[in-house]
Amino acid sequence: MEVNIIFILGIIIISILVILWWSYWNKNKKLDTISKQLEKANIELRALDQLKNDFVSIASHELRSPMTAIRSYAWMALHKSDVPLSDKMSRYLIRVLISTERLINLVNDLLNISRIESGRIEVNPEPVDLIALIKDIIDEVYYSKSTEKNFQFVVLEKPIPKIFADPEKLRQVMLNLVGNSLKFTPIGGKIVFDFSTDGKTMEVSVKDTGIGISKDDLPKLFNKFSRLDNSYAAVSTSGGTGLGLYISKNLIELMHGKIWAASEGKGMGATFSFSLPVATKENLAHAEEFKDRAMGEAKELEPVAI
Repeated sequence: MEVNIIFILGIIIISILVILWWSYWNKNKKLDTISKQLEKANIELRALDQLKNDFVSIASHELRSPMTAIRSYAWMALHKSDVPLSDKMSRYLIRVLISTERLINLVNDLLNISRIESGRIEVNPEPVDLIALIKDIIDEVYYSKSTEKNFQFVVLEKPIPKIFADPEKLRQVMLNLVGNSLKFTPIGGKIVFDFSTDGKTMEVSVKDTGIGISKDDLPKLFNKFSRLDNSYAAVSTSGGTGLGLYISKNLIELMHGKIWAASEGKGMGATFSFSLPVATKENLAHAEEFKDRAMGEAKELEPVAI
């Protein structure tokens, strides 16, 4: 009797173990199938993303050539015409010129985003004199734009170390930030550049006396094609695309830095700040760690328009 009970218990235990093993194997098989499906979907998504980048790059190149030709002919018709132009015709040509410039700027931004997102941008950091760079940018911007709005630029100079960054990428970021302040600051406004450092990183701020940003809008600033509800009119008149800050964020992060914005609200101006490594002996000794190599053929960034 006892032997039969033990035998039955053994059969039951073995049956339970078989059922558990079968359930475990079946679940693993399903998980393996799901994992393969997810892997396949990821490969397809990466391929689609690459196709998107290639399409944007090709389409942008194809758009830029005719747009450049239209801009050139519109400028020549406006400034080098063989016959006197009526006021109405001059206004039409000015509109053509401005609209074409906006399209070219949009194309350049799209090309830059495509190159950044596809890993075609190289970062080669070196010690950079930040104050000298900012003064150079102020000279460039002042004679091209600021005289139109009577802007005042203030650089709070102080002894600061050089930062460790790619000078061309840093210049692109600074032009984007200054251009952003110019777009959203009314006539007679002020832009102030300030610096602080703990010896390891340098914090740079660009503060304006513009229309300000609401707290709800601050998190949206560095998104692609970000367009804030309370600044739509300013964007539409300035020709902004919402891409400059997104590009700046990506470039700063490629240079091992951070970027952020602050504002006390509408009508209170805004401050855009970023931090980058200081060109210390330690960082210079490990320069290779700060470099970013291109995936495939390296491409230069298209110029920023203010």
